[in-house]
Amino acid sequence: MRAIVTGGNGFIGSHIVDALVAQGDEVAVIDIQPPTEMSLESLAVQVELDISSQDAENFIAEYQPDVIFHLAAKASVPASIKDPIDDAKTTLLGMVRVLEGAHKAGARKVVFSSSAAVYGDPTAPLPLAETTPLDPISPYGVAKAAAEAYLKAFYHLYGVQYAALRYANVYGPRQGVSGEGGVIAIFAERIVREEPLHLFGDGLHTRDYIYVEDVVRANLLAGQYEGNIICNVSTGIETSNAQLISYFEQVAGREISVLHKPERSGDIRRNALLPDLAKSVLGFTAKTELHQGLFTTYQWMVKHWGRKI
Repeated sequence: MRAIVTGGNGFIGSHIVDALVAQGDEVAVIDIQPPTEMSLESLAVQVELDISSQDAENFIAEYQPDVIFHLAAKASVPASIKDPIDDAKTTLLGMVRVLEGAHKAGARKVVFSSSAAVYGDPTAPLPLAETTPLDPISPYGVAKAAAEAYLKAFYHLYGVQYAALRYANVYGPRQGVSGEGGVIAIFAERIVREEPLHLFGDGLHTRDYIYVEDVVRANLLAGQYEGNIICNVSTGIETSNAQLISYFEQVAGREISVLHKPERSGDIRRNALLPDLAKSVLGFTAKTELHQGLFTTYQWMVKHWGRKI
């Protein structure tokens, strides 16, 4: 297979590039940041371009990929609130560039990294199914929802198949501490640095955490699937911040210092996504237990920061 991974030098994208290279695919990466030294990205074609540029569209058309894994985005809700124009430029204009390049190249499919943010803060019972009405409450979520609509439009116009994968909170090695859903990375880094964790509110806010290697498998299955799909990529399991801290204490083998902070306004209280559609259509089920994923992530942090506790 011949593939392009936009945002392929980022957290999730770099893992997808590794998996594609490892299975012998031809891979090109479009990104504005350089590759890390911890992956197989050096074996992929590297193109430093802004995904919203005409040059990015031209490269896609000329490279003629079979599948495009589109991950290039501004991965932060707060950043989208601070600068919604920049967020829309990257997410929406970037999507149009990808789709224009895809149909010109005769690409079979675009696999898009969407987000649970498209659901906003719903009152529907958890875990949320894909039939839950979209009601994003941030520019980040609005742009993701609009990008999904562009996928549908270009399928009807040009026949480019699509998969939109609505991720729950992804975590794992290589994750930065500033991206969307990065609480595990933030906790792990502070534990390794022997700094106290900040626990906002009562610690009972919940999220649905899914390990990055499971997300990679979902992307590969979506790329192989013949047809269109919009589905959650999740475990369906709620885990509170207080539970996370307890798990990290087991992983680190010691008690962890915690600073209790006032609850932050705007924080979604609970969230989890129903994984059934991805299982029935793609044959995807998350395999990594949270405790194992936390252990692997923590060990990577220890190695990354060059010290042991």
